[in-house]
This record gives sequence, structure tokens and C-alpha cells, in this order.
Amino acid sequence: MRSTLLKHCIVVTCFDPKQPGFLDFSYRLNALAKEYRLTIVSQLPITQTELVMAEAEYVVISISNGKIGWLKYLFQSASFIKKQKPDVVVLLHSALAPMSLLIPQMPTCLYWNEHPTNLMRYPSKASPLGICLTYLSHALLYLGARYAKCVMPIGEEHHEDLLKHKVKPSKLIMIYMGVSEAFYLKQTFTAFESHSNPIQLIYIGTVSKIRGRDVMLDAMALVAEKGINANLTIIGACDEQLKYCQQRIKDLNLHGFVNVLGRISGEKVPDYLRYADVGICVWEKSPWYEFNPPTKLFEYLAAGLPVLASYIRTHTRYIHDWKNGLIFEYDHEALAKAIVMLDRYKSRIKSLKEQAKLDGEQYAWRNLEPIFLSSMQRLVSD
Repeated sequence: MRSTLLKHCIVVTCFDPKQPGFLDFSYRLNALAKEYRLTIVSQLPITQTELVMAEAEYVVISISNGKIGWLKYLFQSASFIKKQKPDVVVLLHSALAPMSLLIPQMPTCLYWNEHPTNLMRYPSKASPLGICLTYLSHALLYLGARYAKCVMPIGEEHHEDLLKHKVKPSKLIMIYMGVSEAFYLKQTFTAFESHSNPIQLIYIGTVSKIRGRDVMLDAMALVAEKGINANLTIIGACDEQLKYCQQRIKDLNLHGFVNVLGRISGEKVPDYLRYADVGICVWEKSPWYEFNPPTKLFEYLAAGLPVLASYIRTHTRYIHDWKNGLIFEYDHEALAKAIVMLDRYKSRIKSLKEQAKLDGEQYAWRNLEPIFLSSMQRLVSD
């Protein structure tokens, strides 16, 4: 039993059941559970192993889909909070920002992890009403951020964007998503003294067109044609994506070069990184990806994997050519060229791995957790 003398923290979540990863949320929930009596609010029952804690109380507020459902969830969650009168509230998603307008007297911390243009996308077809509603939704999210007592963006681009939207600098505390200790692997740093050793490439994440699925598969087809000794493991495909990839592997004659696996829990990811040499981050250019750094980029670095990253500022801020990886244009030929370059200069992979591991240290949750908890304590004490 947790002591009732502990201060009470209500965490409101906004999880997408289809999202592939929950580790950044779990780090924060587990940290809060050490210091507070924790109540976790969600739209659906939480079943992900990373998010289940014996000491926490779970409350489900069921809603419908769409903007109306979103607004209802905000109002119903705010009503629940007012009745409970907790010592502090954590809004664990950018989409929850407007709630700070509904509980203005409450010490509220907002986790800013998604850009508004990703949460509420403008309609693809001309629709004056749709465009107007989307614009107003974006404005509401930023207004909520301005009213929160504390806002924690996950990266530099988000931090700068919030400043541009008139969130007070004194409210902003940038804290990276974090990487758990399990990712900081002990590696042997293969020297690739023999050309027969294949380069083991890995991609973990959503397996979709906009996440570079076809870019990776077509690049590997070129790599295979050139006789380059490299293997790619793709992890994170749902059943439909798995079927698509298996057909493409067959069509491109990539058996033995590409292996595609289904989704795994975040806790199992380090087991696969242990046997890889290089991680891949590939994103189609879009406004929202210019703000959201991918979790896997930091996990690759922590595991001592240099990163092949497509040219977009949320990659180029962290990855630099022949220092801790290589940057390529979002194109299968450019990715294939980068893999060929790695094969040509295999002897440099060892130093790339060593630098990646050094760079990965700054993203360790063990270093970020004290900053997170001390920021929460100041919020409660004010």
C-alpha cells in the first residue's frame, strides 16, 4: 500500500492504440510513481506492459472518435480532476493542452510531444470549413500551452516553435524523450576485418510508406544488385504491412537480404539492437516531422549504432556525416549509395559506433529523470 501522505498526481493520457512505442511515457509514469500517489486517466483500458504499475490507480473515460470525442474527453477529464482535487496534474500529450484552460488554478505540467499540424491535419481537399476548424484547433492547442504552468517539449524544434507561439520562456523546460538503461549495451564493435562480414542494418518503428518503407526495400534491391554484403531487419509491421513487405521482398528477390518482423514491446527492442551494426531513420518530408525527433534515433545512439538518417532537420540536428552516421536524401538511390559507402569504408564503422555511444549518453533517462522530478517538485511547491 502506498502512503496516503504522498501528494496526489493525476496523469491524463491520450494514447493511440495503433502507435508502436510507449517507452517515453513509461519513463515519466514510473518516475512519478516513485514520488506521488498516482492516478492515470485514459480513453481505453491500458494493457501495454510498459504502462502497467501495481501502485497506480487507473481510470477510463470512454469517448468517441473525432474532434467531438476529443473535446468531450478534455471536458470529462477536467471534471474528474476538479472533483479529485489533486496536488498536481500532468497532461501527458500535446493533444491535451486545452485542458489547462479548464483547470486554470491547478498546477499543470504539459508534455509537448507532437506538433499541432500532426495532431490536426489540414484537409487534403479544398474545404473552407475544414481549414477553419483545423486552424482553430491549432490555435487552441497553443493557447493551452500558454496557460499551462509548465511545458516540457521533447526537442529543440518544439522548444523554438513554442517560443514563437508566445509561450513564456520561464515555463519551458526541454527534456528529451529519454532512453532507458537497457539500451546502453555492451558491444564488441566488430572491426569488419573480413569483407565477408555483412553489415547488419536495422529499422524499428512504424512500417508505412510515409516512414520510408518502400525507400528501404527499393534501396536494398539496388544494394543486392551491386553485390553488397548487407542485411536489413525491419521490425514493427502490423499484419497488413507484413503481408505487403513479404510480397515486395518476393517481387524484388530480396530473400536473404531483408527480414521483416511484427510489432514487439519496447522492452524487447534492445535484444534486437544488440546484433545490429547500423540503425535507419527515414521519414518522408512533412511539416510535423520537422518538429518530432524519432525515439529510435536516440535508442540507436544509446546502443552504439551509427544512424543512416534521411535529410530532415529532426535528423540532421543529431546525426552528422562520418561522425555518428550518414545523412541521405529521402530517396532509395540515395539510401543505397549510403549503404554502399559504408561497405566501401567498413573499417570506419567501429569509430562511428564508438562516437554514437558517446553521443547517446546525453539522452539517458537516468540523467533526465532528476531534472523531470525536480521540475515537478517546483511546480507543486509554487
